[in-house]
Amino acid sequence: MHGERPARQPSWNRTPPGPKEASSKHIAPDTVPDLPFEVFSEAVDEVQRNIQSPRELAVCSALAMMSLACQGLYDVRSPLGNVFPLSLAIMAIAGSGSGKSPTLRALSASVFKYQETILVERGLELIKYRSLHAVWLEILKAYKSKLRRCVKRDEDTEEVARLICEHQNNEPSPPLSLLFLNDDVTVQALFQTMNGGLSSAGWISSEASGILKGGAFQNFDKINSVWSGDGVRVGRVSSESYQVLDARLVLCLMIQPSVFESFNEIKGDAARGTGLTSRFLFCRPKSTQAPRITDGSEQRWDACERFGDKAVALLKEYVSGRRLGKCTREVIRLSERASEIWNNTRNQIEKEISEDGIYGWAPDHASKLAENMIRLAAIFHIFEGRAGDISETTMRASIELGYWFSRQFNKVFSPDTMLENDASELHAWIRSNYDKKGERRIDKTYIRRHCPNRLRDSVKLEDIYEKLACDGLIRLVQEGKKGVVILN
Repeated sequence: MHGERPARQPSWNRTPPGPKEASSKHIAPDTVPDLPFEVFSEAVDEVQRNIQSPRELAVCSALAMMSLACQGLYDVRSPLGNVFPLSLAIMAIAGSGSGKSPTLRALSASVFKYQETILVERGLELIKYRSLHAVWLEILKAYKSKLRRCVKRDEDTEEVARLICEHQNNEPSPPLSLLFLNDDVTVQALFQTMNGGLSSAGWISSEASGILKGGAFQNFDKINSVWSGDGVRVGRVSSESYQVLDARLVLCLMIQPSVFESFNEIKGDAARGTGLTSRFLFCRPKSTQAPRITDGSEQRWDACERFGDKAVALLKEYVSGRRLGKCTREVIRLSERASEIWNNTRNQIEKEISEDGIYGWAPDHASKLAENMIRLAAIFHIFEGRAGDISETTMRASIELGYWFSRQFNKVFSPDTMLENDASELHAWIRSNYDKKGERRIDKTYIRRHCPNRLRDSVKLEDIYEKLACDGLIRLVQEGKKGVVILN
């Protein structure tokens, strides 16, 4: 650990917000709270200033890199005695042109460069290994040939058998696979890479549409197991099964809203039912695609460089340790006051999981919220170079951020929000048809047959019509047996 850096002043007061405050709908924009972490905040500020993308994307990108840097070296012990990994699962839902790729690139450039460097080193090691293994194999062939001659001549085979056994025990080992950054891969390919090398990895993509649209993002139970810090067994028909023990995996997937809606329609129930959704930190920022005005001055990236240097230093420590066979992690603890604050927060959340509580509609999300808060606290503590146990300040800030992510979850998944999104989509589609045909009246039957696929449900459509009518956007009339929608 390094020395304590000066802390920013937090945006919250001395009392962490409770679940009711955290989960209520906000009319005003719900901005990411200012946090008292210098390395993190300055990098996020710099990205937002230079790229002018939503701040939420910078926060998610930074957290992914920090989690990746920390998870191989540290775990965190809760006041209840549980030991948690520092792996985060993050999903950012943002439209095309919102700045997903440049934002992630700015905060991960140093890490990707380090990945490239060690892969080149590994390539050279692999060439050396193949040469040594070829020599070893030829010697083995010679020993076996000698053994066959001894057997054929009925000579003593004890000495040559001893030499063969000794030689087989000295077979050169292939160099450790050093790939820890993965983009467009399948779950199986990801675990196979981890099995042959580093057990700490990241599945990170700024354009994850292909991952969610295709078959890459499946085996939810295995992803859940790795997030929880458990080993995962991978069964294969064509070859021997294997188990990745003590694995750590960061997920950071940035996708377009339409792709997410499609995924949620097809696989949402399975993802929710298996507990995958509850493990993710979601955000759905508003677009900042309005004119992005600059003053023409040269952009500086000093804060992002400091951020990247810190991430790479931690990753180098982890990779060096793995190369030497080190597999243990240091366990971070909470200070007495931080423990008290976290436990009180956890109890508040648990009280609101009942049917009539704030989290009654999302007990799965609430059950993982306190754990995500303590993971965030440990990550900030390590990455910012804090000494000793996790402090009260760090814990309070992480609780505040956790509640912000909780409100984002509500924004994405609450029934009211989902109805709002469905209504907006159908209204836009109806207007598009009106513009094309010059008609103000549209038959309900036509709508049900031709509207977006995921909305073609009679019961769902009636709820949407009622919502749009209440908002004064449409009128509903009955013409005989035919229902008609009239645009206002």
